[in-house]
Amino acid sequence: MGKKYTEEEDKPEQAELRAKMREEQVKLSAYYRWMEKGKKEGSDSDDWFEAEDSLTD
Repeated sequence: MGKKYTEEEDKPEQAELRAKMREEQVKLSAYYRWMEKGKKEGSDSDDWFEAEDSLTD
């Protein structure tokens, strides 16, 4: 018999899916930030961190 999960807990598959969805959101947000900045070379880390910050607000 497997572990029972409460509503507050995620099954491992759900947690993994949410992590993948969040990463995809960050990728898209970072990409659009890069585009808005004129495709500036070398700004990938800044764009990524800004995207992460914007999604946690």
